[in-house]
Amino acid sequence: MTTRERTPASTALWRAAEAVRLGRREMSATLPPAASIFATLPKGVLQIVFFTVLGGVVAGQDHRQFAFVGGLVLALTTTNTVNVINVPFGDKYFSTFWRIRHGDVPVAVVLYARAVPYLAVGFGLFLAEAAIAAAVLGMTDVALRLLPWLPVFALMACGYALLGIAAATATIAKRADVLAPNILGYLTMLCAGAFLPPGRVGWIDAIGSVLPVRHGLAAVRAGLDGRPWLTEAVLELVICLASAALGLLAVAVQTRRAARHGHDDFA
Repeated sequence: MTTRERTPASTALWRAAEAVRLGRREMSATLPPAASIFATLPKGVLQIVFFTVLGGVVAGQDHRQFAFVGGLVLALTTTNTVNVINVPFGDKYFSTFWRIRHGDVPVAVVLYARAVPYLAVGFGLFLAEAAIAAAVLGMTDVALRLLPWLPVFALMACGYALLGIAAATATIAKRADVLAPNILGYLTMLCAGAFLPPGRVGWIDAIGSVLPVRHGLAAVRAGLDGRPWLTEAVLELVICLASAALGLLAVAVQTRRAARHGHDDFA
């Protein structure tokens, strides 16, 4: 029986909680509260307002709700949630991966637990951005109608974060760790259906169907219109779980690679 198998559940939970606390301290160092309030929050608000106004100009006032919901999703993911990639980046740049690799807590648990504070703060910022943007745009009624759909927004954030961590971890040895999450962000903007309605461009629909956000966004819009939404929400959950599995695979590959080469510098 291994040491991990003998570890009581209470001890394992305590260690995971300590990893979350470590993630909070890391986040405070890399993304101080002042930076969140004075940089990230205004950026998110302006992003939502810009895309909503643009949607109204391009497609008419009837398109504003469509564009507003799309702007909310992109502000949540590409502006706020993307910060979780600082977790694998930190292990690379500060050469701490070897310590995690030799610990009693599985590497993936440490990685994902440290990402929790980024997700929590990102979602809190998103709520503030949504409220401010809705007030500026005169769309507070739409924002209030979206409140029951916050769990779906949270699911979209988790799926995007998990896939971002997987992409950064998988490419960290190829010195493409910054490029990969950025490509993911642009693909999300293009293929999520945030502004381009589904059914217009086939290859965009095909790519978006296997990425986070698209199905969750479709579920929210269907719910607002009174149409069936559960199937789309389940598909979003499946993609979220698949993203988590890809992250586990990326961690396993990097752990194996580090053990084989005898170092963790990812050169």
